[in-house]
Amino acid sequence: MLEELFTLFSGEHYLSIMLILILSCILWGRNMLSERVRQDSLWVTIISCTLLVFQDILENYAQLDAARRTLRLFTSIAGYSLRPVAVLGFLLTVWPVNYKRWQFWLPVALNALLYATALFMPLTFSFDENYIFQRGPLNGTAFVICILYLILTLIILFNRFRDMRSGDNGILYLCTLGCLGAAFMDIFLNDSILVPALLISSLTFYQFLRTQDTDHDSLTRLWNRMTFYEDCKKMKNAVSAVASIDMNGLKEINDSRGHEAGDRALRMISLALRRVMNRKVLAYRIGGDEFMVLFLNCGDKEIAKALERFQDEVSQTGLSVSIGVAKRQQPRYSLDELIRSSDRQMYEEKRSYYQIHNRRKRN
Repeated sequence: MLEELFTLFSGEHYLSIMLILILSCILWGRNMLSERVRQDSLWVTIISCTLLVFQDILENYAQLDAARRTLRLFTSIAGYSLRPVAVLGFLLTVWPVNYKRWQFWLPVALNALLYATALFMPLTFSFDENYIFQRGPLNGTAFVICILYLILTLIILFNRFRDMRSGDNGILYLCTLGCLGAAFMDIFLNDSILVPALLISSLTFYQFLRTQDTDHDSLTRLWNRMTFYEDCKKMKNAVSAVASIDMNGLKEINDSRGHEAGDRALRMISLALRRVMNRKVLAYRIGGDEFMVLFLNCGDKEIAKALERFQDEVSQTGLSVSIGVAKRQQPRYSLDELIRSSDRQMYEEKRSYYQIHNRRKRN
């Protein structure tokens, strides 16, 4: 039996096992990537894919002899039940951490129950008198669930990672679209490549997001100082305006309420910035209480609207910021000149703020 099973071990199985081992070694003992992704959900995909590899080998083994009909029946049910679970792990990796996720397990559970009916009726699949596999009217249910999960993953990626610099999130879309293509091939060509596609995408996805973490400020999750200077070099001709932002009163908060309160205040400012960020509005934490915003190919109305919304968001927190804005009125103005100009305006506004603030304190 072992020798017969070994002959059924294909290159696809070898590739899948290698990817499972690599991904498991990378994830083992690692901390969560960030508050934006669920690293632990990748284990759902890893475990499901591992079971699917062995399920496929056993199903192929059972297919060789009609006397193994019961084994083939159970392994087929397991395969159809596990495919949506493997895709669900991929989906839950990007599902918002603070949102409930139990509802996504309902289709998986119902799917398993549906395919279990093959034990006593041909609703999903059966074997004829010649031991040939026959699809039932509801055979495609597992694949439909997989496709819906992957489409939902694309929607989540678009909504949650739109603040990435242009082109960066394309890697995430390609990973998901690759899995989507594999699911369609599984349906129409009976070519089972969904498992290696999911594993390759999960590995690429994880490594990409790990790399992305080095570009972000750990406290605020905005782009960091290093990324700001890199972007200034790469996008200097696309920058139409620069905003220098400095939080008012951080030292006072730290002195009176402690550094944890100061960190919370910085996170609130960063959250306000993230709510106005998109592919044309990029925000960075330069250090301490200093932030920068680059506006890419934005008109005056877009710039004014973004800054107005940001100030409205900040005012709702009870905090205060000083802002300086410099627009590129002429192409000959360099980006360095814009940054110096916006810094000067910001410091002037900050001086005015503290003059008024100190006067009120004395009164």
